Amino acid sequence: MSMERRDRRKRKSKQQASNGRRAVTTMTPQLLRLKLLAREAPELCFKTVHHLLKVELLELAFHRLDERKAVGTDGISKDRYAKNLQANLMDLECRIQRGGYRPLPARQVLIPKANGGTRPIAISALEDKVVQTAVGTILDALYEPLFKDISTGFRPRRGSHDAIRKVYHLLKRNYRPYVVDCDIRSFFDSMDHGKLMEFVGKRISDKRFLRLIGRLLRMGVMTPKGETQINRIGSPQGSAVSPILANIYLHYVIDTWFGETHEKYDQQMVRYADDAVFCFKDPQAAQTMLEGLKSRLKENHLELNEDKTRIVEFRREGPNRFDFLGFTFYWGKTREGARLLKAKTCAKKVRHAILEFKLWIKGCRNRYPIKTLWRKAAEKLNGHYAYYGMTVNNKLGFYYFTCVKLLCKWLNRRSQKKSFSPAAFQDRLRRIPLPKPWGCRLVDLNQGVLEYAI
Repeated sequence: MSMERRDRRKRKSKQQASNGRRAVTTMTPQLLRLKLLAREAPELCFKTVHHLLKVELLELAFHRLDERKAVGTDGISKDRYAKNLQANLMDLECRIQRGGYRPLPARQVLIPKANGGTRPIAISALEDKVVQTAVGTILDALYEPLFKDISTGFRPRRGSHDAIRKVYHLLKRNYRPYVVDCDIRSFFDSMDHGKLMEFVGKRISDKRFLRLIGRLLRMGVMTPKGETQINRIGSPQGSAVSPILANIYLHYVIDTWFGETHEKYDQQMVRYADDAVFCFKDPQAAQTMLEGLKSRLKENHLELNEDKTRIVEFRREGPNRFDFLGFTFYWGKTREGARLLKAKTCAKKVRHAILEFKLWIKGCRNRYPIKTLWRKAAEKLNGHYAYYGMTVNNKLGFYYFTCVKLLCKWLNRRSQKKSFSPAAFQDRLRRIPLPKPWGCRLVDLNQGVLEYAI
């Protein structure tokens, strides 16, 4: 290797390292010191945190925003706000510190759900997103040392796969065969503001900061009909501060209560946001906990969704199964006939994902050239594998080959003339393969229909 090439590689690696360091910088020195103090003193109540909302923290919060997200009622995009960034942030800091900041009404969008309903999402104005992100960063620094390991939702370096892995390890030895599968009805829309502020007040006594959180909770929401409603209960989904506030609420309502009253080696729980699974060795203990949980939630203005809450006798010999975070847990068999705990994609999730792929290729088949459609199809497959890609999941092959058949079908309907014969489509798959899940192999075409084996 020549000296010139070696120097060029060194400069490139240094640049990548510096870019990585800038990417992970999410805290100011003041906030970092506060985080270290919060870790050392988990019982301390902080009296002054409002002063941390300076230009430095607001700028870090601004750079964390995704420029691809939709704009709010103000119509200001991230690129437009960045043209005069320092002046805009200084004006925002001045309004926050003197108490003159007021969030604008958020634009409500109804997102279709798999069950036919809709989920309301609030799209805030850009400055409100900056403030919400900055407030959420401060709350994360103060509350992260308090949260328990059983909670994995909306936390740094934790996610849904951690919750699925924890549930799998709790059940694989069949030591805790009684599973209480819980779901809270409309949790984000049901959080009581008074209770929430009481919980936040246990850690923070800064009245100015608490007043700011109250304003973010009560911000107006503009419905699709153009009506503006004041949010008097719950925290709008889509707000950057809602996840940490939800974790604080459930930490005191469920996690702390369960740890003080029921947690033992043979009685464990895992929670991801408002979805929780409790594992018990004794069925009577499971029933007692469920009754106590209903009373506990009622005291804090919440209730269980009875249609999705049940006690499952999840023994190795039984046929029972349950769903958690898009996966169905069940007892399968190895080739030798031994029972093995497995997890596969929920049937309704598979149907919904396939329907989405079908609607996409059907609507876009004439808008892009085949090369672009092929690349976008690969991106969609990779996105599905990124979440559901577990070695014990045997539904990935079904999803892959169903989507490939749909791709072949609708590419041949771009015009009256077919784009591919079965042999030509298979030849393109061999030359430009679409991403396949681990363990799948393509077999020959049979009368134009793709088959698969795992």
